[in-house]
Amino acid sequence: MNREKIIIALILIGGIICLSYFLATSDIQFKSESNSTWGSKPPATLQDIYIANSTGEHYEVDNTTYYFAYGYVGNKAQKAASNVTITARFYDENGTLIGTNKTTPYKPKNVPPEGTSYFYIGFKDPDRKIASFKLELSMK
Repeated sequence: MNREKIIIALILIGGIICLSYFLATSDIQFKSESNSTWGSKPPATLQDIYIANSTGEHYEVDNTTYYFAYGYVGNKAQKAASNVTITARFYDENGTLIGTNKTTPYKPKNVPPEGTSYFYIGFKDPDRKIASFKLELSMK
C-alpha cells in the first residue's frame, strides 16, 4: 500500500514539474494590468530589427580578394525575428556602387528575442576598389 502511494506521489510531482516547465518556456502571456491582453507575444517586425554593429575589411580567400562586411543584427522584440535578409551595397572611394549582395543572419539563423545574431557578407574585389558599404535589413 505504501509503495502505491509513493508511485502516485512521484507521478504527480513529475506532472507538476512538466507543467511548470511548459508554462515557463511557452509564449503564453497571462492577463495583467500592464498588458491587458491574452495570447502570444507579438511577432518581431522590421521596426524591431537593427544593425547592432558592423565592420568591413578585405580578405584573401584562395588567392582571390574579397571585401567582407560582418557584424550583428539586433532584435528589440520579445519574440525571435525570422526570415531576416541583409542587403549590402559596396562602394568605391568616389561613392560609385560596385556591387550588391544579400545574406541572412548566420549564428543563430533567427535573431533571438532581445538579442543579436552574427552575420557576414562578401563581394569579390580583386582590385581592392571597395572603400565603404551600406547595409539594409528586410523581412519576408
